[in-house]
Amino acid sequence: MARRRKSTEKTSGWMQAVVFNSMLILLPVIGAQVLGAAFSGSAFSDSPGIEAIDQTRKNMDEAFASFAPRNPSDRYEFWYDVVDRELSQRDVAAAHGFLLAAPQMLDRKDVKELMVAADAERLDRADDRLTAAALRKLPTAISLKYEEAQVSERVVDVQSGLVETPVIDAADAPLAGPEVEVSSERAATESRFRLLGTFQDLAENSERWVRGDRIDEVALKITAIGLLEAETADGLSDANIRAASILKSALRSRRLTDDFQDYLSARVNAALPDSDLRPALETALGELTTIDVRTERVKAAFIDSIDARGLQRLETDLEQIDRIGLLTSPAAAVTLIEQLEDSADLRRVRLIAEAGGDRAVALVKQSGAGALRIADTGVRWTIQMVLQVMGMTAAGLALIFVTWSTFRRNIRKKKKLEPMGA
Repeated sequence: MARRRKSTEKTSGWMQAVVFNSMLILLPVIGAQVLGAAFSGSAFSDSPGIEAIDQTRKNMDEAFASFAPRNPSDRYEFWYDVVDRELSQRDVAAAHGFLLAAPQMLDRKDVKELMVAADAERLDRADDRLTAAALRKLPTAISLKYEEAQVSERVVDVQSGLVETPVIDAADAPLAGPEVEVSSERAATESRFRLLGTFQDLAENSERWVRGDRIDEVALKITAIGLLEAETADGLSDANIRAASILKSALRSRRLTDDFQDYLSARVNAALPDSDLRPALETALGELTTIDVRTERVKAAFIDSIDARGLQRLETDLEQIDRIGLLTSPAAAVTLIEQLEDSADLRRVRLIAEAGGDRAVALVKQSGAGALRIADTGVRWTIQMVLQVMGMTAAGLALIFVTWSTFRRNIRKKKKLEPMGA
């Protein structure tokens, strides 16, 4: 019996040691998975909620306050220096962002005067009132520089096709007649898609790509998707067209990171696979035909090569990029997306754009990629996270039980000696 008891105790001790070591290994692993799920990009949804926007806005306020010098007397000079710096770089969106950040960057006395002046403005939007008051607080030379840069940026955006030109209405120009209105609509349409080009341009570039010439394959496919979307008249297609123009502008200027360019290439190639597209284009361009016939054949080749699921995933990213452009400006959207590494970063930029508008551009210009850490959604609990927390809790309880059991077995109180003759 004694030998059997000793064998049982030995086996039990060995099992407890195995359980103890297993729990020591599992706890850090499960804990790391929980923390990763809580604070990774998976917590950033495609449409951020009110709480996430409010928290991110508070984080942005703290960030802008941290940029300003500690000495209150130096804050005003620092503030208008950064505004002047952005205007010298022709970045109106960033300059406007620093104007909106004046309440966080100036000292209390200046902020009080600024808010009183903003309240006196007769403008509808609070941001417009604050901008007008901040411009009057700047030196006159910088204010004039800002107004000139605004006009210049608008002209550049219209010429590049990133912004639609307004259509002249008959009520606004009663003497112009219907011909002027029709020509204005045509000009607006042409300007709108100038960055994407035409199907004829697409056919020529496709022929060069098939021949093996150096063509940006991603830009070619994005152009095709944008042009095909332009033929539909729903709101989603308009968003995709604008986003495609922004992406093409970023690709042309080589402002995307290598990681995000790889990510974008994978998305675009999934929407238009080479295995389908290249043979279709070779067939379409194989015969000698007129320009119009060749263009239509190339267009049909792109349509037939589209993978619906791949395009749907790409359109999710295009929607994010379009939203960033609407919240800021097309040029500012290029500035923001050049910080991206993956889809999680894209949602982070969307969140800071929702929270700050042009202030997001100023934040990125001041902090670089570090500005993406300002985005804060809090912890979004999912079923997977709940199960992981439950598993970690169970492992912790098992570890406590094994420790207590081992302590109880190995450190026992000595039995009291019984009296002689009992």
